[in-house]
Amino acid sequence: MSAPVVVGFNVHFKMINLSLHRYRVLRGSAGSGKSVNLAQDYILKLGDPKYEGANLLCVRKVNETNRNSTYAELVGAINRIYGDRAEEYWEVLRSPLMIRSRVTGNEIIFRGMNDVRDREKVKSITFTKGKLVWIWVEEATELQESDVDILDDRLREVLLNPNLYYQITFRSLSALIRCQHLIGLRESTSIIQARTS
Repeated sequence: MSAPVVVGFNVHFKMINLSLHRYRVLRGSAGSGKSVNLAQDYILKLGDPKYEGANLLCVRKVNETNRNSTYAELVGAINRIYGDRAEEYWEVLRSPLMIRSRVTGNEIIFRGMNDVRDREKVKSITFTKGKLVWIWVEEATELQESDVDILDDRLREVLLNPNLYYQITFRSLSALIRCQHLIGLRESTSIIQARTS
């Protein structure tokens, strides 16, 4: 069921897409393509059998705002990459928001960090196949340091697939700076300044 896929990427994102660091930070102005890049990168990886067992959590402060941001970007990436054959390769659910690769079984789920109840839900996430290995924090400036601590703590345990690695991607450098404990780990952080050309 695997189809050859050719996707256009902004060349400025190449290094960040290849990064295996625990923390990735994309920064740049509106329209620089940060979210488009992240969505395409995750869809290509989650649909690739090489990354079987990987699952993605998309986080915003208020869960409902994922619908018009991370979810919309990921569905758009699926449609750009797979075109008319998107439904053969991806299952896209609207309620609750969830995306699953029909090739690998890898899943994408969406959560908020708005209150204690939301944070508790994040602490108890499980997947039908594989583990939570990647987290995309959109509009990271909305989160508190304690929110990031909870997310960071979710990425643990031994990964059986040698191609997998734990990683949190922030779409804002200022959010990372607010989390002082991450600043001390600069050698585990990739920071890319996004450009539009």
